[in-house]
Amino acid sequence: MDKQIQALTEWLNGKAGQTLKIEKKENEDTDVVHFELEEIGERPQDNPVDDYLERALLLRGAGSILNADGEKVPVPGDSYEIVLNDLEIGSRSEDRLELKNDRAAYILTVA
Repeated sequence: MDKQIQALTEWLNGKAGQTLKIEKKENEDTDVVHFELEEIGERPQDNPVDDYLERALLLRGAGSILNADGEKVPVPGDSYEIVLNDLEIGSRSEDRLELKNDRAAYILTVA
């Protein structure tokens, strides 16, 4: 397993049973999700030729996102995914982790 992915997996496993605040910045847009992490899993890349489903970590649990009106709405399904392509971990502490991939930048904090 890639060292970056292993470090992310270990950090997340240590947060199981806790609520994470996930700030995702993508294309000049920022989403904020509060997610009660139960466990993590991994989705392998479905088709290496066309990248239809990229390899991702799946955070399983329940969460909510703030919509444009400032209202909390449930995250669809029971998972949140972080694509692992070109994953880089930035600063890291016990309660905060910064990372980015080829799509977005994330800041994960224990809420």
